[in-house]
Amino acid sequence: MRSSPLLAVGLAAGLSVCLALPAWGQALEVTASTLNVRDAPWGTVIDRAPRGLRLAAGGERSGFFSVDWGARTGWVHAGHVRRTSDPLVEVTAASLNVREGPSTAQRALGQARSGQRFVSLARSGDWVRVQFGPRAGWVHGAYVRDVAGGAPPPAPTPPAPTPPPAGGGWRGVHAGLTLDGAQIPRAGLANPTLRRALGVAVEPYGDAVTLDGRAFVRGLVSWFGGRDDTGVTPTETGAITGENLRALNGGAAGPSDADRARRPENYYYVAMRWDYAPKNRTWWRDARLLVVAPDTGKAVVVRPVDWGPHTRTRRVVDLSPQALRDLGLRTDQAALISFAAPGTPLGPVR
Repeated sequence: MRSSPLLAVGLAAGLSVCLALPAWGQALEVTASTLNVRDAPWGTVIDRAPRGLRLAAGGERSGFFSVDWGARTGWVHAGHVRRTSDPLVEVTAASLNVREGPSTAQRALGQARSGQRFVSLARSGDWVRVQFGPRAGWVHGAYVRDVAGGAPPPAPTPPAPTPPPAGGGWRGVHAGLTLDGAQIPRAGLANPTLRRALGVAVEPYGDAVTLDGRAFVRGLVSWFGGRDDTGVTPTETGAITGENLRALNGGAAGPSDADRARRPENYYYVAMRWDYAPKNRTWWRDARLLVVAPDTGKAVVVRPVDWGPHTRTRRVVDLSPQALRDLGLRTDQAALISFAAPGTPLGPVR
């Protein structure tokens, strides 16, 4: 349904930690009050990092940096961290214990490998305190060397979108009601996911219609997400992407044009009653949906982040506040929904 459980990750005693950061690792500082740490770009949330936590960045993909996070590699959104000049140290031993305190008598939190780099936080005699994923630990200075941080990672850039088909406007990105075996939910379709969630075997709402000879689902809309969405808890996350729903969008006043251009994924998203049977959540996470206002022809492309709305609302789709504004629609007005061509850029369709 709307929220998915948050998975807690910690370091147990004796846990062997093997991280593999590129040689050009760069120190980052978390700037959000809390920052989701994911198992992949736009993947499942595995933990949260507090404001001010220092992390050693690895690779960059789809606007996310990889970071060392306990026994695994995590991914954090590049829009909620800043680069810092914090020093790094590189492990020179084949295997090095990371301990709770600056002494060999202290319990080992885990082991680092040769070539790994960590943010250096403090020193005590021969020992160096390092940020070891979610926890700080100590390593002996004889087995690490100071490094300047290397060349900084490249500025995060979104993946290159697939050029839309020729045709112009929404007609050029329209991709119908079926894509790779997945279906836009609509009245009359059996939906095993809906049956498991709400006990309803067949989708009850959403009429199949055509506009300019192209197929859409027509149904009522509402909005969700952002700091003004009091219908979700402050920690509630989207069932598709695991993102914190209150952290999405820019509030009632809306973001600046620059904000939308820099992070369109934060402002153009959608929830529908997807069927996970033919395609799983990972597939839906990467899908693109086209939404058109039937009376004006205004159109936006959005990405799935959540499952819903509840059938008792009689609505077919929940949109981001920004998408609703761009379409000129209000709650319980009708919109037209279809797939957009894979890779279509998010936001208004010109």
